[in-house]
Amino acid sequence: MTLLRFTLSLLALLAVLPPVFSADAATYRRLADQAVARGEYTAAADYYRREAEIYRAIGDLDAAKVETMKAERWGVELDMYVDLPPVREEVVPLYSGAKYEPVYGCYLGACLEYDDRLRGGEEGSRDEAFAALLGKSLAVVYNYGRYSDAFPSRWARDLRSRGIAPQIAWEPDDLRRVENDSYLQEWARQAAACGGPIFLRFAGEMNGDWVPYHGSPELYKAKFRLVHDVLERLAPNVAMIWCVNHIPERPIEQYYPGDGYVDWVGVNFYSVYYHDNNRNRLCSWEPPTAFLKYVYAKYAARKPIAICEYGATHRDTVDKGVEKEDFAVAKYHQLFAALPRMFRRVKMVDLFNCNNIDSQYSGRPYNNYCVTDSRRVLEGFRTAVAPDYFLSQPVTGGDQRFLPTHVKELTPGAVLRGTVSLTAWVKTWELRPTVVWKLDGRPMVTLTAPGVYRHDLDTTTLAPGEHTLALVALDSQGREAGRKALSVRVAR
Repeated sequence: MTLLRFTLSLLALLAVLPPVFSADAATYRRLADQAVARGEYTAAADYYRREAEIYRAIGDLDAAKVETMKAERWGVELDMYVDLPPVREEVVPLYSGAKYEPVYGCYLGACLEYDDRLRGGEEGSRDEAFAALLGKSLAVVYNYGRYSDAFPSRWARDLRSRGIAPQIAWEPDDLRRVENDSYLQEWARQAAACGGPIFLRFAGEMNGDWVPYHGSPELYKAKFRLVHDVLERLAPNVAMIWCVNHIPERPIEQYYPGDGYVDWVGVNFYSVYYHDNNRNRLCSWEPPTAFLKYVYAKYAARKPIAICEYGATHRDTVDKGVEKEDFAVAKYHQLFAALPRMFRRVKMVDLFNCNNIDSQYSGRPYNNYCVTDSRRVLEGFRTAVAPDYFLSQPVTGGDQRFLPTHVKELTPGAVLRGTVSLTAWVKTWELRPTVVWKLDGRPMVTLTAPGVYRHDLDTTTLAPGEHTLALVALDSQGREAGRKALSVRVAR
């Protein structure tokens, strides 16, 4: 046997060996890179995952993160769901009873302060102008404030008068100045006088070295607990959000103040075309769900999760003048389709609606996240948030009067009656795959627009009994990227 034939035989053997095979990380990376070169993207994703597992086992979390993201790039995910009338007994297990947590559904929020297109006759009417564009109101509006600022009473009361919960990102310059003093106590009293609910995001993104309160986890935790205790005593209408950036992951747990001091866990992330405005760091393939997974896995079982800042760029300063509207629309649809299907403990999502390129307030003027200055992006965002799952009013108690449509995973043997609203979560290595719903091997509908890939199936036209339902994803050349099939039962 020649050396070449031996090498090919060895690679073929490695391709079918189970994950316990003791290949080293370099071997899996080589196999993955070769699979990518051959266009075998599903196999490549599996090799990258195995490589990541090796790094994770030896404690190299940064390397594990890099290889996991490669797996995210090439992996295919397909899941089938059915949208049903709400059943309280099924959705209540998703509720942990945190302050202002909805039993089911996800608050829709946004930062509107830096969008002059929303400026009306009154400064506080930005949310009304935005609601008119969306066709639905916001449950939360957020803004930023320095720790030395007075409580923004006028702004908060104005929002509260329209049934909107204010969220404040309160950022100290120096944690050592955070004390149980007259400033903090007066701030708390003003917050209490405004009435609830109010969300407070104190000293967010502390896991990143770009904020002045990074570097001393013990001091951070002590000050977070101090602020919590003062507000709990003087302003119990305030819910505390402990909010991290999705990277770096390693320090996150070190900064957690403890379950008794945190009402909600938040995370910030964005979808951009290039990391750090660097043309050599293309990242347009990154699905927004990848940024959520670490925090969700760590904390969702104990706390409701808030995506406190999210935006998808549709223009950047690397490719000056090039609009990337399709990119932004696809990312919004990816995220908002995933939340009610895969991340139902995410109970709040906030849009950062700002053109950072032209804004005088931005410290990173690289991307345009504004959804109101592009008709295509606005329509895409509007469609993505249209489902009633995305709530327009905060809940002040556990007795949620309105329960949105229940999105339930379709499982083998599911019984279907009448007209059934089928939806899907689909992710491939392409931004906009083609998705085909099939029944008993025959195509029912072909969908190309990003989103939940909805199909309303009228089962009254079908024979009662067993049927095979399939979801197929095709790439831009019409080749099958992945499929999922299961048996369902049609009943009268």
